[in-house]
Amino acid sequence: MSSVRSLLDNLHRNYLQTRYLASVVRNRWFVDSKQVFERISVAGAWDYSSQLERERHARVLTRVAERRGDNSWGRVLELGCYDGVFTQELATRCSTLTACDISPDACSRTASRCAHLPNVQVTHLNIEKDEIAGAYDLVFAMDVLNYIYGRDRLTKVSAKIAAALQPNGLLIITDCRLAPELREAWFRRWVPTGVDSIVSLFAEQLGWRLLHRESHPPSGEDAGPHYMAHVTALFEKNIPI
Repeated sequence: MSSVRSLLDNLHRNYLQTRYLASVVRNRWFVDSKQVFERISVAGAWDYSSQLERERHARVLTRVAERRGDNSWGRVLELGCYDGVFTQELATRCSTLTACDISPDACSRTASRCAHLPNVQVTHLNIEKDEIAGAYDLVFAMDVLNYIYGRDRLTKVSAKIAAALQPNGLLIITDCRLAPELREAWFRRWVPTGVDSIVSLFAEQLGWRLLHRESHPPSGEDAGPHYMAHVTALFEKNIPI
C-alpha cells in the first residue's frame, strides 16, 4: 500500500512540475509582460496594504536600517513600485527615490499616491529591455525577479542591477517561494524560478556578497491560501562591475 501511495505521490509531483514548466515556457516566449502587469495593476489584484504585507515591508526596512541607519539612505531605486504603498514608506528614508514599473497604470497610481513627496520620481521601466539610468546606493527588487524566466535573462538582469549600484551598495530582493513540490524540480538549475533559486543564482554571480537571508513567515511556509511564503535577501556589491 505504501509503495502505491509513493508512486501516486511521484506521479502527482511530476505532473505539477511539468505543468509549471509549461507555464514558464509560455510566459517566456509567448506572453507580453507589459500587458500582463498592466492588467494586474488595473484590476488591483495585489493588496500590499494587508497586515502580512505590511509586516514583510517593515521587516525589510528594519534589516536595511540595521546596516545603513534609520534614514539618509542616499539615492534609491525601487524596481516594481506597483501602487506606491511601499514607495511611500521608503521615501522618508532616502534623499532621492526613483520608483519604476513595467505597467503604465502602476506608474500612474504610484505618482498619484506620492505626489506630495518631492524626492520621489516615478518612471516606466522594463528591467529586461531598458537600461537603468544613474547610480544608486540601494536597489529594491521586490516581487519582480520571479517574473523573469530563464537563467540567461536573470544573469543579465543581475549584471544590469550591479552596474547601477555604487560599490558597496545594497540590493534587496524579496519574492515568493515556490510550492514545496516544485522547489526541488529537476529543471530549477536551468530555469531558476522561485525566490530560493533566484537568491542562489545571485549569490553565484561575481560581485555580489549575500549579507542576510530570512523567510516570512519565519516558518518558510505559506500563511494560508492567500499569502505565499516569501524570502528576503540582502546583497552587497563588493567589487565594481
